[in-house]
Amino acid sequence: MLNRARHRSLAPGRAPLSASLPALLACVAACGPATPANEPAQPSADPTPAPAPALPAPATPAIDTALGGQLFDKFYGKKPPFSAFVPDSSKTQGALDGQGGPSANGTLKLGSGEAMNNDAGHDYRLKNFFGWDLKGREGIYGPSAMAKGYAVSRNLLGGRETQEDLVLLFTKGDREIPAYGDVLTPPQIEAMAAFVVGVRDGALPHPDQIFTLKPPAQGHYALLPGGDAARGKAHIKDRCSSCHGDDGTEELFDDGAYSLGSHARQKAYEDWHKILNGQPGSPMGRQVRGSTGKEMAQELLDILAALCDRGAFPPGKATAKDVDDGDGRCGAYLK
Repeated sequence: MLNRARHRSLAPGRAPLSASLPALLACVAACGPATPANEPAQPSADPTPAPAPALPAPATPAIDTALGGQLFDKFYGKKPPFSAFVPDSSKTQGALDGQGGPSANGTLKLGSGEAMNNDAGHDYRLKNFFGWDLKGREGIYGPSAMAKGYAVSRNLLGGRETQEDLVLLFTKGDREIPAYGDVLTPPQIEAMAAFVVGVRDGALPHPDQIFTLKPPAQGHYALLPGGDAARGKAHIKDRCSSCHGDDGTEELFDDGAYSLGSHARQKAYEDWHKILNGQPGSPMGRQVRGSTGKEMAQELLDILAALCDRGAFPPGKATAKDVDDGDGRCGAYLK
């Protein structure tokens, strides 16, 4: 009976339930309601956070080596960024009559802490201690040339001090130079150190690319060959004439003693530094545009060669005597 009842439960031509169940499940899976397209995916139970994007490192400000050269020349003046320090006058021997500094009387201190007066007339300027060529007694201010009594023994271009070493030297001083940390900010001192390293290591012009030393009877120095005076005249017209005039006589230097040309013909050992860095306390900044020390040195030599032309760049109303024919400082550039 059981078998007959089973047979009666099956409709003719219909598959058994056990045979149709897989197909039914497949249909439910395929035809069930779809997940809406705009429904966000559900996060996992323990999501791993995505790493935060790396922030760019802050740019390190470029050090202004032209400002460093100006501070090396003269670190004090009437307005920032120059110090309000006023050195005691060398004309009043023994009288400490300046302003500012650690003792508030226009003096600075050596690295030992000992007070350093200005009786020798160095005015605490680094260019006086080391000379315009940064070489101390081995250079233009040394005994073989101009014999300045305040020139120091250290040659800044002959050592291998790091920039940090020079920052420490200028900040703390030593037995020959004062501690500038008492009157200058760390960024100012860093700029001076960067200027020195740039000249020494070739990023800036080196004085040995501009002139060579000569005995006092020959004017202490001579410009090197290789300058292009015609190119230098073009540089002067483009960069200098708006202030100095086409012939360099609009502004006179040293209380009216020199024009642009007559000064350069007698003091190119100084003027290479001024053209490279600018004049402290004036609108004049760096006047060379090369991207390497070698390129800038060539511009300097070209400009100084051009200024040896007495006809194109005369003394004008300057009171100091100009150079004579045959003067060795300009050499073959002299006209």
